[in-house]
Amino acid sequence: MSIPNEIKRSYKTGAIYTKLIYINVAFFFAIFVLTFFFPVDIWLSVPGSFKALLFKPWSPITYMFVHGGFFHILSNILWLFWFGQIFMEYLNKKQLLGVYLIAGLFGAFLHLLVNKLTGNLSGLIGASAAVMGIVFAVAAYKPDRTLYLVFIGPVKLKYIALVAVVIDVMGILSQLKGITDGIGHFAHLGGALFGLWFGFEIKKGNDITAWLNSVLDFFVTFFKPRRNEMKVSYKNFVKTNPKNTNPHSDAVHNVEQSDDQEDLNRILDKISKSGYDSLSKEDKEYLFKRKK
Repeated sequence: MSIPNEIKRSYKTGAIYTKLIYINVAFFFAIFVLTFFFPVDIWLSVPGSFKALLFKPWSPITYMFVHGGFFHILSNILWLFWFGQIFMEYLNKKQLLGVYLIAGLFGAFLHLLVNKLTGNLSGLIGASAAVMGIVFAVAAYKPDRTLYLVFIGPVKLKYIALVAVVIDVMGILSQLKGITDGIGHFAHLGGALFGLWFGFEIKKGNDITAWLNSVLDFFVTFFKPRRNEMKVSYKNFVKTNPKNTNPHSDAVHNVEQSDDQEDLNRILDKISKSGYDSLSKEDKEYLFKRKK
C-alpha cells in the first residue's frame, strides 16, 4: 500500500483524536508553504482585541489548528495523542470533539479578555487551549487514574494536570515581570477551566458539549442528503426486489457500511485493554444492537 493510501486509511479508520492530529499536521504544512506567498497565518490567528475580532470572526476556530513551529505542534499532538486515548476509554468521539472546540473557544475568549484588561494586543495561535481542555476533562473525570511515565514512574492524572497549571501560572508571573515567552498562558488556563467544568459535569450525567454536537450533526446531515437518500432507496429496493439483491456487490457494501465504525473500534480497544466489565452501559447496549 502506498504512503498516501496508508494515510487515507489511517485517517478514515482512526479515532477522533487521530483525525484531529492529521488535521493539525495538514494545516501546519499547508501554512508553511502558503506563507511564502501570503501571510495566511495572520488571517487564521486570533487578533489582539475584541474590536479586531469583528474583522476575523472565523479566527477563534481556525487559530487552534495553527502552530508557530515544529516543537509547538509536536508538543500539542503528543498531549492530544496520549490524553485522547484515555478520554476515549471512558467517553465518546463527539464529546472529545466538543471539548476540543469549546475549550479552544474558552481559551481565545480569556486571552482577549486579559488583553482588554491589560492593554496588550498580542495575537494567539495553537491548539494548546483545546488540548488542555481534553487533559483536564480526563483529570476531572478520572483524577486517580495512574500513568507510568518514563524516568518518573506511576503518576496520577490529577498531579499531571496540577503540574501543567503550575507551569502556566509561572509563565503568567514571568509576563507580569516583563519577561515574555510568546505563549498564551491565559488561553491555556481558559481551556483547562472548561475541561474541568466538563469533567465534573459529565460525572453528574450532564454533557455540556451536547449543544455543539447537535449543531454539528445538523450541518453533517444537511450536507449528506445524497447518502441518506441512497440508503432509503436501497432499502426500498430490497423490499420490492428481495431475490434480485446481490449482497456481495460493491454498491450494496458501500451503502451498508456503518457510519459508526469508529465507535466500534473504540469499544473493542477498551475491551482488549480493560476487559468487558470496563464498558459503560451505553457501550454494552451498542454491542447488543450490533449483534442483532
